[in-house]
Amino acid sequence: MKSKTLLLIVIILLLTGCYDHKELNKIAILTATEINKNNDEFIINAEVVNPQSPDKTTYIQAPFIIYTGKGKTISEAYRQIKLSSSRYLYPDHLSILIINEKIAKEDITEIFDFYLRNPSVRTEFNVLIGKNEDILSLTTPIDKLSSSSILESIKTNNQYQGITNLVTLDDMSIMYLNPHKEIILPSIKIENDNKDSDNIKNTEDTKIDSTYKLSNLAVFKGNKLQGYLTDDESITYNLITNNVKNSIITYECDKNKYLTAEIITSSSKIKPKNNEINIDINISTVINESNCNIELNNAKTIKQLEKELSSYLKEKTEKNINNIRKKYNSDIFGFLDEIYKHDYKTYQKVKNNWYNQEFKNIKININSQINIIGKGNIMEGNNEKN
Repeated sequence: MKSKTLLLIVIILLLTGCYDHKELNKIAILTATEINKNNDEFIINAEVVNPQSPDKTTYIQAPFIIYTGKGKTISEAYRQIKLSSSRYLYPDHLSILIINEKIAKEDITEIFDFYLRNPSVRTEFNVLIGKNEDILSLTTPIDKLSSSSILESIKTNNQYQGITNLVTLDDMSIMYLNPHKEIILPSIKIENDNKDSDNIKNTEDTKIDSTYKLSNLAVFKGNKLQGYLTDDESITYNLITNNVKNSIITYECDKNKYLTAEIITSSSKIKPKNNEINIDINISTVINESNCNIELNNAKTIKQLEKELSSYLKEKTEKNINNIRKKYNSDIFGFLDEIYKHDYKTYQKVKNNWYNQEFKNIKININSQINIIGKGNIMEGNNEKN
């Protein structure tokens, strides 16, 4: 009896399979999606792996194919793509979602609703704002613009400049669902030689020498795009939110003469207290370049330089925060969220009038501390001749 039961279990296990499995030769692997909108119609560009492409290093055929679908909803637009392709659109390898800024200025709620409701899509893909239309279609030369190259560029920019950063749908969902935080996303734009080519698709007959450029961080308020930070403002945002891996500080240490300090490590902490926001920023740097008459071998001089750099960073940070408040009145730094977590009594007083009055006028105190941990290979004094 036991042997029959065991045999039955083995047979059941051997016959068990995935009800929704798809054969590899019947799927189209989706790697990137771009959402545009014309009037009230969504236009979806979908980048899928070309199954007929040889080794990517040969570049004989494009390694990716762009499919386009249109519809009153995102679902309908995707459905049109599925109908035009002989393969099932497989979304599990999606790495990039580009949302056109025209949609973002209206509202991104519908896009969130679609992707968060869809159980077949993983939420680890990265989200960007597109400043042009049909960005994924402008792909000359082959593979110059693809999801993989965009992703690597964002990582490199974040690692060495600190102007942009990776934001996944998971990250965006946290910002979206938190009533005390605003959304902030990286952006991308196409630059080319044709001034009128923003809305021109790349075809076999129309070749545009296009290159993409990662642009500055996009600021939202209430799920609507408000504008973009400058380079300096983007670095300030990333410093305060602990998103800077590496960047530089260029300081005018003498008239028309500059010193560059590379940020090696940085950390910041927002501490609300008595209806004020206190921000502590601690940075370790090395001197990469100095055109000033500074004795970098002198410990006293280094201490003075650290003090000057700290003061410079403090002024710059305050200026950028105030500019952002004035231009967008958007709490991208999550100040209200920190007040909610650490000073609930103050939160109760300010929450109902946060944007109308409190956020614009709340006092912000910056405490910046820069430590110079390396001076490079230097000569006594500097490179100036007496």
